[in-house]
Amino acid sequence: LVFDRDNYLYISAGERGDRPRAQDVNDHAGSIIRLHDDGRVPKDNPFVGQSNAKPEIYSYGHRNPQGMTLHPKTGEVWTHEHGPQGGDEINIIHSGKNYGWPIITYGVNYGWGTKIGEGTHKSGMEQPLYYWDPSIAPSGMAFYQGDKFPQWQGNLFVGSLKFKLLVRLELKDNKVIKEERLIAGQYGRIRDVRNGPDGYLYLLTDESDGQLLRLEPD
Repeated sequence: LVFDRDNYLYISAGERGDRPRAQDVNDHAGSIIRLHDDGRVPKDNPFVGQSNAKPEIYSYGHRNPQGMTLHPKTGEVWTHEHGPQGGDEINIIHSGKNYGWPIITYGVNYGWGTKIGEGTHKSGMEQPLYYWDPSIAPSGMAFYQGDKFPQWQGNLFVGSLKFKLLVRLELKDNKVIKEERLIAGQYGRIRDVRNGPDGYLYLLTDESDGQLLRLEPD
């Protein structure tokens, strides 16, 4: 769940393992939903007034979007989503856009490694801003906006469940120009990452002895 600067609420919904649902705009599964803060549907949502479409849907063609945050300068909604075997994605969410799942993906079927859909590109479907192959199993996501790590200002941080680490992505013009992997294997599965009001980065783990961690400069 994320509120944008205009107080619209964005909600991510996975396709629950039933792939075709993500391409059906009359089904909330596999979509990003956009509402007013009192639950009303915004009049400028892309499918308002269309028959056989849910008016709450803002974008579709998503597999399992979990991490979601606002870009600190543009105010755009950024998400990441779990791919199948490979193909975890970062996307910038735009009104009415189709993000392709399961017709296009950079992942393959579990176990067999066989192709899913039609490949990695198709006209009318969005390309991810960035993707991981192999999958990292992304979790929480946040842009760093503190003063304790000035060299990381504006970097995007993503937790990894699979590799038990924190990914730092350096960006330029909405493109990833560097990836760094931090604290690999030190604390377990990273479930969430947040900016603290004190300028530090805070992490949650989801181990049986889960921890709240604070990252500090050396």
